[in-house]
Amino acid sequence: MSEELDIIKLKRNNDELKEIINNSWDGIGIIDLTGKFIYFNNAFIPILGYTKEELTNKSFISLIKNDYKKPFVELMKKNLTNRYDSDINIVCIRKDKQKVYLKITLSTMLNKKFFVINTKDITKEISDDEILDNYVASMHVNTAGIITEISSAFSLLSGYEQDELINKSHSIIKASQKDEDIFDEILVYTLESKEWKGKIKAKRKNGTFFWIDIKTKPTFNKYGDITGYTSLIFDITNEINLNVETKNLQKEVIQKDNILLQQSKLAVMTETLQMLSHEWRQPLNIISIRAQKLELDLSLGEEQNTEDTIEILRQIKDDAQKLSNTIEEFQSFVKIKSEKDDIIAKDIILKAIDIITKDEETKDINFIKEIMDIPTFKSYENEITTILVNILINAKEAIIKNNIKNPVIKLKCYYSNNTVFFEISDNAGGIKEDIINKIFEPYFSTKPFQHGVGLGLYTCKIIIEMHLMGTITVSNHNSGATFNIALPI
Repeated sequence: MSEELDIIKLKRNNDELKEIINNSWDGIGIIDLTGKFIYFNNAFIPILGYTKEELTNKSFISLIKNDYKKPFVELMKKNLTNRYDSDINIVCIRKDKQKVYLKITLSTMLNKKFFVINTKDITKEISDDEILDNYVASMHVNTAGIITEISSAFSLLSGYEQDELINKSHSIIKASQKDEDIFDEILVYTLESKEWKGKIKAKRKNGTFFWIDIKTKPTFNKYGDITGYTSLIFDITNEINLNVETKNLQKEVIQKDNILLQQSKLAVMTETLQMLSHEWRQPLNIISIRAQKLELDLSLGEEQNTEDTIEILRQIKDDAQKLSNTIEEFQSFVKIKSEKDDIIAKDIILKAIDIITKDEETKDINFIKEIMDIPTFKSYENEITTILVNILINAKEAIIKNNIKNPVIKLKCYYSNNTVFFEISDNAGGIKEDIINKIFEPYFSTKPFQHGVGLGLYTCKIIIEMHLMGTITVSNHNSGATFNIALPI
């Protein structure tokens, strides 16, 4: 009776064990020495894609990809004598012809006629590793600085085959001898359990250079000992080249702006010379007339009154001094200083008005000044004067062109939030909406060609933004246009 109970119990245990094996996620089976299935659980069906009936008549070895058959058979032979040598990764071909990566654990049964095979599907892990290998440049280095493993992506980036880099120094990709110190520094960081990151200029196998951004992290064995480092490598060659190209482009833009600035200065000087020419001709004509009269009187032998002669010479001297003063004012106007001055806003406005009113065409214009008491500030006096006069010239010409009756130009200066504001408004009718956004562009002009080349307002914008660190804007009001200049102090 007890024996029957033992048999029933054993059968029940076998059934329970079989149920556990069948419900396992891993493929568990028994194969003979030829690799033919003697038994397999349900998990093998989805792993290999065959039905239970189809697998029953198949040899497991026949499902293994050709490249992996020999290593698997060798493992079976070794396992007969060494049960601890039992793990292998292989590739099988499913019924749908797709590859499946399997991690196999093999163990010999006691009678040494059969093998228990435990199969784990690692296709996803292998696929992820393949993706990383193909698309992520990486390198593994030991504590001696010797490369032990590289990804296919890094092989492609560097131009070296994998076997050309394995067992070579990690500095093989250095661009020059002086870069050796960088790789020494990485090892020092690694041995101190520190991560390292930085940019390195490297050299490919073919001698061309490339830039990489490297991030390294120490690696450890199961005992916690440092075994080396793993580095992730990012190709930043295009980024570096783009930065270089951008800097070169910026230099070219600055050079072109400087050329335009010089051209615009000449244009402003030309317009100002035209404006001041009358002021210069007048004293020159008077000096010439007085000198000619004195010369004529002496040539005719007329007796000269000493006091009259002295008076004529004094007048000539005074006129010459006025001309000299005018020239000095113009020289001060066009001279570009390198040092900033202590600026009084009121004085700049008065100076700009004094220069513009030397032109006879401005005699009917009413200049209105609204000047707030603002603190003295450091800036470039001549440049600000140049800008104000340039805008005043444009306002004057717009007034004349549009035949404005009772012309008015209003100059306003005020201070707010550490910023000095200059406003110049006119009643010349305003700027057309279709061109108001273009007036600060180089070579844009509404004047006939002989009267300007379109560099005046562009000059103002360049000087304000590049040298005075301010802004200039323009807008229309009811009867004209307003230019607003903001200079932070």
